Parts: sequence; structure tokens; C-alpha cells
Amino acid sequence: MTNTYAPMTWLDVARRLAKLEARASARLCGLVRARVGWFGLLLETQAKVDQHILAQWLEDQFPGRLRSDPLRLALEGPDPTAELPIDVSVADTNTVYRPTFGVVDGAIEFALSEPPARRPRPVPIVAALSVKGGTGRTASAVGLAIKWSEQSSKPILLVDADLEAPGISYLFRAEAGDAKIALEDLIALAHSEDDPESSGTIEYAAERLRDHLLRRNVIVLPIRRDLDELASSSIRPEHLSTSDRPYALADMLSKVAGKLGCAGVVVDVRAGLVPIGVNMAMDPDVSPMIVTTLSDQALKATSAFVRFVSRELRIAGSEPKRPLIVVNRVPNLFKQAGMDLKLLEPFAADLLSSLVPEQGAELSASEGIFDETLGLEPYAQVQIPELPEMQVSSADWSNYVEQLASSGFLFGASASFNQWIEGDLSQPSLNEATSYVVTKPAAEISDRRERLAKFADSLISAENIKGVVSKPLVTTPLAALAQRFQSEVPIAVSEGAKGTGKTLAARYFIDQGDWEKIVSELVDRKGATSAFILPVCASIQSSGGYQDQVDNARQYISKTMGLAAPQTSSATTSWLKEQLTAARSEREWVDIWLDVTAWSAGFEPSQSGAGERFLQMLRDSGRTVVAVLEGLEELYTSPDEPGVRSAMRAALVSLPQRLRSELRRPLGAIAFARRDTVETAITQNLDQYRREYSPFALTWSDGDVLELAAWLATQAGALDNLWSPDFSSLPLEEKERKLETLWGRKLGPDDEPGRRIREAYTATWIIAVLSDLQGRLVPRDLIRLLANAAKSGISQEEKITYGKRLLVPRALKAAVATASEKKVTETEEEIKELRPIFIKFREHAETLAVPLEQAAIEQLGLNALELETLKRHGIVFGEAAPYEVPELFRRGLRLKHAGARRSVVNLYRRARQL
Repeated sequence: MTNTYAPMTWLDVARRLAKLEARASARLCGLVRARVGWFGLLLETQAKVDQHILAQWLEDQFPGRLRSDPLRLALEGPDPTAELPIDVSVADTNTVYRPTFGVVDGAIEFALSEPPARRPRPVPIVAALSVKGGTGRTASAVGLAIKWSEQSSKPILLVDADLEAPGISYLFRAEAGDAKIALEDLIALAHSEDDPESSGTIEYAAERLRDHLLRRNVIVLPIRRDLDELASSSIRPEHLSTSDRPYALADMLSKVAGKLGCAGVVVDVRAGLVPIGVNMAMDPDVSPMIVTTLSDQALKATSAFVRFVSRELRIAGSEPKRPLIVVNRVPNLFKQAGMDLKLLEPFAADLLSSLVPEQGAELSASEGIFDETLGLEPYAQVQIPELPEMQVSSADWSNYVEQLASSGFLFGASASFNQWIEGDLSQPSLNEATSYVVTKPAAEISDRRERLAKFADSLISAENIKGVVSKPLVTTPLAALAQRFQSEVPIAVSEGAKGTGKTLAARYFIDQGDWEKIVSELVDRKGATSAFILPVCASIQSSGGYQDQVDNARQYISKTMGLAAPQTSSATTSWLKEQLTAARSEREWVDIWLDVTAWSAGFEPSQSGAGERFLQMLRDSGRTVVAVLEGLEELYTSPDEPGVRSAMRAALVSLPQRLRSELRRPLGAIAFARRDTVETAITQNLDQYRREYSPFALTWSDGDVLELAAWLATQAGALDNLWSPDFSSLPLEEKERKLETLWGRKLGPDDEPGRRIREAYTATWIIAVLSDLQGRLVPRDLIRLLANAAKSGISQEEKITYGKRLLVPRALKAAVATASEKKVTETEEEIKELRPIFIKFREHAETLAVPLEQAAIEQLGLNALELETLKRHGIVFGEAAPYEVPELFRRGLRLKHAGARRSVVNLYRRARQL
């Protein structure tokens, strides 16, 4: 039986030998190159090779096809093509770098040859590519050129390299008349010039292109001067390539653009695997913009194209540049129904398998998955909807550009274009590379780090804050809560995972004491209804300061209202825990919550039925109160305990319903509830319940986390004016740029003039290590990460290299381990049902590896209930084994990581889309 690679013709043999795995194994056997043709297979070696070793290698490559005496391969087809003779000879081992451009021409180099040194280009180049026609590639190329020009305030050279459908050339002719020079001229002139640098051709072309400047600061280089001439030239772009200048055309275009003062070059390449397209795509210094639609054929062809280019680049010893994937003409119906994401999910997985190199080496528990230069975002992506106005394109440049703007094309692509331009295409000048922050004296920077560490430490556990509770960062959920309830007291549930700021928000509300004041402070609105803030339930078990705050607030309310001494917070907590041991209905629990609310205010303490009379008293007196319920999870050890579900459902569902029905709403309630508490209480229609309270849910987006970092640094006095109230409205890329003063642009040295550093962007890395792989981020984790990083001392070398940023990469990386250990410890303390499960992990520390296979689950002895508990709390991710573990838990649980790290990148990308 033959395998998948079973050769049928000599071309199949050549393709098999050209693969990366075959080349690597050939070198181990001492092979230098292979020459394959219809005439046979010639294997050239460094020295004489043992025939048994050679025969075994051939058998491995072509199972069941090898024949002996004489050595030959059995093919398929008519005689005499059914066999391929094999000869072996010792050859000259001196190899010359020869890019294949993906062409199987029968000469395959096994020996590694050093590619020519890459020379920095004056300006960067983008190749607009597509495998299938009709995807909107030309519109994308023009749109990118316009946005690039706007962002850089410099012209962009737009090159039409589509011989069959030269759309840009037609737009130019309709706008400006006959071209003074064309791409065809540039190639022909350079081909005939003796100077290998093509200096004369570059000067000549640049001078004539000055007259090709069109609206929106774009200079167009058409494909040819006579567009009515359909015959192609015998001189083609690949003819300019040599062994020491394999990408000569791109070199020339960059130099021409440099002479014109352009910020960059955009080349619109004909659809398909045409030679110029392959040449551009395989150039390691050209950034590809690949355009597709959602059609199955287009997506599969695009995946195959990316896989092909990535393979060929790695064969040549290079890595592909991060492409921009433009998914064009997405039907609005698909977008609304989420069908676009469903169609793109396998496409994304294919792209990751091609773009992210597989790293199978096992990582210890002390090593970070994201610490290396592994691409967290190996490609950028933009989706552009179906735009009826673009169905029929305008004939001239000016109207076409207006059409792109009025149709919404430029608006839809703007943010992604700008981010890609800023992150992947900009080449920092000497001034740009050194001016983003003024270096401060080392002593002052050290002091600023101490300030950040101290302030961040104070916020890690809101329960332990002493004295006045500072105003938290006003995120969208908190603002929504204040804006929604102004004419009446609030009745709302604010759901959030552990560490999302529930306790901090509750303590701040209690500290303010009055709803009118809270609204004024959070959203600067005057005249909201006045109401006492009454703490009824609070997470006080580990904080004497919080307990005192709750008791003081209760006493102030009872005294102001002329009531008796209120029940203490500890007495309330103890009494509620006792009630959980008895079998009570949900209706009975509503009465219990009303009673403890009355007792907390000092109304008829410890008397049954006080809640109903308290409501009547409030109506009669015209006073209003807002009950705050926080720390509900501290009342029980496990949500499976008897009575827990009824009690929590009463607090989160029935009590709010009851209070809404009260005349003039004398009593409001805000419940800050953990996600697992909500899931315990609501077993049916959970999504509907969450939608009702979704504006108040304490969820944190990528932008929120970045704003919190800026807010922390500013509030701590570590960086001046990094954060301001308008920070939240800034685009994500602008937030990242501002934070460069805190942690730098990349997790390594800054970019240098003409050279980009291949390191992960710090903001992306921060979000990746904090993500729970379900799109959820916890602010406490960021606060602890920054606190730990700020405490780390730095070396003299780091002071020199990173003198323009507050936190250095090594400190940030090291902070992950400490933050992860604390995360595991705190999670175990907060969620008692996890304690026995974590003990099992500790018993197998450093022996188990993530992803957790079924064998590892069995080794840990995890039952179905424990596994569901881990999933519910976001500690393992997946529907079935193998399960991934978020980095912030993996390190603290002392788990190794083995296998495909690209799967983690895939999960991270999917989580960002949730």
C-alpha cells in the first residue's frame, strides 16, 4: 500500500523531496541536492554514502516504491514512464542561495545555504494579494493607500501589477490621461541597465512619477502606458531576480518611493499564484494584505496560499511577516446571526497552523508560554460588510475615492488599517525611536516604581483597604448603574467573576453613604434621588476594617432615622448561615432577606416579620434606603449545600421582583454577585436573566484593562497625566501607544531606525497572560502583576536599555509567576469547593503537562463533578479532553506545558471574539 505522498510522476517525486521534512532528513544522510526530471533522479552527496542508509531513506520517503538492482522508483503510468532511475554521485558542496519562488523545477537543494544579507529598504512595501478574483482586492489596496497616507501625512506609491484587470491603471488614465511611466517601463529599463543597483532607472522613474500624484496624496504607477495593448511583455519581474538580489523589483519600488518622499508602497497584484505575486509574497520584507470573501472556495484557497508561502519562506530560512487578512463582502445577515464567525473559525485554525511555528519542546511550570517571540496575533483581520454602492465602480480616481468613502468601505476598514499600519508598517525614524518619553533620573524612576507598587498593593484586596475608600475607575458598568437610576432607587444585580471589583465598588458605595452622592461622583449628574446606602451582607470574614465600615454605616443610618441599635454585621452573617442549614422555600427566604435588611438598619432587631413593617415605616416617613448585598458566596462552602440555591435565588430573583412591586419604591437593592453564585441560583433561562442585568455586569474588556493600567500609574503618582477622563474613549491602538511610557511598546528593546524588533507587543502580551481563554479579564490580576513588576529591582544594563519606560520586560515576565501563585491561593480561599481539587494538583506538581489529556484527568482522580467545577470557574477550558489551562492558573498549579502551543494562541484569538 502506498501513502499520501505516493508518486505518480517525476513531478510528484520532486514535490515530495522539496518538503521541509524530506530536506531535513536528507541532510542527516549526507545528501546535498537532488535533480529530478523525466530522465530520472540524481542524488548528489557530500561524500560516499552507505547504500543501505540511502535505501532506507528512499523507502521512508516513498514507501513501497523503491526497487533494487538497479536502484529505481516505481511510478504509475504507461511505459517507459512507470519507473524512475536513480543515480548517486559525489558533488561540489558549495551552494548558492537560489530562491525557488514555489516552483518545482527539478533542482532541490538539501544543504542549508545562507540567504543574502537583507538590506534595509527606504520605505516598507505591502502586497495586496488574493487567490481568487472578485474579492475586492483593488478596493482594499486603494483604501489602505489612502489610510496610510492620512496616518503618515506623506504620499503613498500605489502600483498596479494586475496585467489582466488593471483597474487602478484605468482609474489613473480617466483622471490624469496618459501615463508618463509604467511598471512595465521600470522593469524593462532596469533589465537593460548595467548598474546592479539600477540607480539610473530609479532616478528616471521617480522624476516622472512626480506628475502621477492624485487626490488623497497617492502616487500611481500604472501597469503599462498603453492599456489597449493586451499582449504581455517578454520581460517579467522575476527576470530581475538574482542569487544575491532575489527581490530586486521590491528593492527598486522601495527606492523609487523613497526618492518621492513616500511613507510606503502598496502593490496591487493580479489574483492567483502569478510569478510577481509569489515573488512579493515570499519576500520576507514585504507585508502581505490578503483579501478573500466568505465563500468556501475563497477561504480554502486563501488557507492553502498562506500555508504554501509560510512553507516556502521557512525553507528559505525566513519567517512570514504578519499579514492583514481582509474578509470582504460579508453579508449583514451573516454578521447578525454570527454565521461569519462560524465560517471563519476553521479558516482561522488553518492560518494559525501555517503562521505559528510548531514548538513541541516541553515547558516547565516556571516557563511562560507567551514569554518567547511566539506570535500572539500572527495575523490581523478586518471584516468589511456587503456594500451595495460598491457593486458598480466609478470610472475615474476622484469619484472612486468618494465612492469608497460614501459607501462605508473606508469607515469599516479604518480602525484595522490604522492599527496594522501603526504596528507593522511604520518604520521609526531616529527621532520617533527616542522621543516617546523623557528619561528621568534613575533615582526618580525608582521612586515612581515604589509609588506604583504601594498603590497597587493597596487595591489588590478591597476587603483590606483601611480608611477612606478611593473612588474606583468608573468603567462602563458602574457608569450605567448610576445613569440608569436617578429618579428612583436602584434595583439591580451586578455580576462579576472573582477579582472584578465587586467588593471595591460595594465599599465605595457604602463609604459615600447616599445614592445621590454616588451618582454625582460617578457620572457627574446632579439631582438624583437621595437614599441611605445600607450594607446588609458583606465579605467581612477576612477584614476587620470592612467589618467596622459596615457596622459604622449601619449605626449612622439607625441614629439618623431614630431607630434602635442595629444588628452587627457579624451577627447578621452568623444568623444567615444558620438559616441555610434548614430547609426553607424561596418565598420564606424573601422574608428573611427583608428581615435582615430591617435589622441592619436598627428596625426591630431580631424580630420576625420586621421586614414588612420596615417597608411600611419607610413609606410613611418618605425615606428611601438602598440595601447592598455583597459577599453572598461567603455564606456557604459549596453551592451544592442544602438551602443555598433557594437562598441565592431569593436574593437575586425574587427579592428584586418583590421590591419593584412596592408602591413608591421605598427600598432598593444592589446585589454584587459572583458568577458562580448567579449560576447556582439561576438554573433556567440564565441567558435571559443575564441579558436583563448585562449593562451592570462587571466585565472587563481589553480596553478597560489597559485603561486600568493607565489609571493606576496616574493615581499612584508614578506617571504624570498618563490617564485622563477621556482615556476610555480613545481607540485601542491609542491606549496602547500611551502606555508605552509604562511598559514600553514591545516586550524587549525598542524598535531601532530601519529595524523592527521581533518581540511581542507588551499590551497584547499582558492581556494574553491575564486571559482565562473565555474572553474574561480580571482587574485584580493586572493590579497584582503591576505591583510585583514595580517591586522588582533592575540591573545597570536594564537601566541603559529601558531607561525610557517605568517597568522592564524581565520584571513583567517574572511577575507572572508570583501573580499566578497568589491567584491560585486566593481562588482556593475564596471558593472552598476548589480546595480538595487543588490538593490533587499539588500532589502531582511538575509531573503533569497541559493540555490535560484524559489520562491526566484519571491520574489526578478528578470525577465529573470536580471537572465541571473547574470549568465553571474558568480553570480548565474545553468541552472534552484535552483541556487547556489559562497561563495564570497553569503557573500557580505547577503544571508543565507540552505539545502544540499554537492551540493556546487559537483559543486566545477565539476568546477575543466572544
